Amino acid sequence: MKKYYVYLFALLAVSLLASCNKSDEPENKQIVNMTINCRAINGDQFLFSQGNAKVELNYTDMMIKFTADYKDADGVSHTITTPDMKLTATGSSMVYEFVASPSQQGVGGFGSAGVGGYIDMSTGMTWFTINNGTSEVVCTTQLLYAYSTTEMTNPENDNHGSHRQSAYLFALDSRGETCVLRISNFISNMNGAVDAPEVQYNGLSVTPTVTGYKITADEAESNYTGFYKLTDVDFTLDNQCMVINGTFKCNGLVYQVSGGLFSAEIIN
Repeated sequence: MKKYYVYLFALLAVSLLASCNKSDEPENKQIVNMTINCRAINGDQFLFSQGNAKVELNYTDMMIKFTADYKDADGVSHTITTPDMKLTATGSSMVYEFVASPSQQGVGGFGSAGVGGYIDMSTGMTWFTINNGTSEVVCTTQLLYAYSTTEMTNPENDNHGSHRQSAYLFALDSRGETCVLRISNFISNMNGAVDAPEVQYNGLSVTPTVTGYKITADEAESNYTGFYKLTDVDFTLDNQCMVINGTFKCNGLVYQVSGGLFSAEIIN
């Protein structure tokens, strides 16, 4: 299991976070630059934006702070800089919660409800909300569902099985219109053997919603030419992206994916 998470974190860090440790920073501190996808929500109205965030982690004091770009529901661009926030273990794997304390609220450009969220030290997955007084803004790094269950069914004989080996990464484009889907530890058979360490699919359609995203495709070719083609792809990333539910077909099998962004204990 440890090697599995190390692989996922390396994938995310190299492909999406573009992380960097500044040479003049102490070894107990890390600065990470990441792409964030944000939805500013005001009632049933929302606006998608993609920006950048610089995250500073202090492993000695277990503190986090970040500077992040986003747009509010009216399309106005903002940059916030948070105070240092304490990282509190949730008791769920390597997931930590952070929240600005009451004395810190209103610092750095966010409103009375402040800022708070979660970071998974195993995978790099980060989720947080900002309240700037006019919008509730939900922001995430590119969405990695490492805690999902995949159920497979053969409709010809009704044989079925399930596993938790695969993880699903959705890398959205800057407009929130399409995404790249990467499935790690991909299994295309009923014997439970991993066929490929990572399979990539480009150009899936993305529809942002008030509660998350819809990811769909009639068909999607993989980076393995002639193999692992998906059809009838339909994912719902719901509950402010905390939950994934999806279906697709491959090699004559029907797949159903479910789970949480972090774990069963952290679902708002």
